[in-house]
Amino acid sequence: MEKIPSSNITTITIKPGYRAQASDISIDADIYLFTRLRQLCLKQRIEMFAAHDRGVKKLSLAGVKMRDRNAPLTEIRRHYTRAILGEKFNLDFQPIGGDETIWIQDSIALAGELHLLFEPMNIPYYVSGGVASSIHGEARSTRNLDLVIQVQGEQIDSLVQTLETAGFYCPLGAVEDIKLGRERTLSITHTVTISNADLIVMDNSPFATSQMTRRQLVDVEGISPFWVASPEDMVLQKLLWGRSSQSEKQWRDVLGIIKLQAERLDYSYLTEWAGNLGLVDVFSQALTEAGVL
Repeated sequence: MEKIPSSNITTITIKPGYRAQASDISIDADIYLFTRLRQLCLKQRIEMFAAHDRGVKKLSLAGVKMRDRNAPLTEIRRHYTRAILGEKFNLDFQPIGGDETIWIQDSIALAGELHLLFEPMNIPYYVSGGVASSIHGEARSTRNLDLVIQVQGEQIDSLVQTLETAGFYCPLGAVEDIKLGRERTLSITHTVTISNADLIVMDNSPFATSQMTRRQLVDVEGISPFWVASPEDMVLQKLLWGRSSQSEKQWRDVLGIIKLQAERLDYSYLTEWAGNLGLVDVFSQALTEAGVL
């Protein structure tokens, strides 16, 4: 085993098979990064991700404005909307508002706003996807906010009405598909902030139920509270997604969560569900590459 000195003169052991987050990152730099991240509190890590999220949008807006310096605000807003939403851009979506600073909303603030809508309606939910993995692991950019919601058929109309009253655009066809059970994801976009979220209707599988049961409330000073998936469930969920897509991004997220949360993870739970979900081999590989085994 190779050993390298850390910043505080202690010795860190590099276990065989350890993998850096990217090919252009040395193992030394990778270990230093996660050592520093573990020294941050939850609030600091969330604020760091939120700043990163806003920074990406600021760069996107700057790029749009540079392409046509004399374009009117409505055109800039339209091009910026296309850039932010990407393939989710819908011609029926009509953004409003002329304050550019409001367009730079991060996913953490959006999660807090949606929490205030879902809680009074007794709709259980949790933040998943790239935002959850950024909270529990290595922060990265992500186009939108993913939320898994537990909603009954009779609640959908009321939910859509509440969202639209709050300024969210809900595509009519997509709403019908959700009501008829043809689709499980409703993509919503705020008409003023142009912030996007995917609402994913929870299925009835045992693992889905377990994830909702184990969600964690993020409630720290200065940040609006919201529910987020547990780090263990994000590891398992991303291993499932990665198995079907062979996504390097999903694998990097898994390693980031394990490296950051290594001493806090419930390995009994992880091992049990890795067996139930047929993930034993890839989970073992993740533990090795994250330096746990």
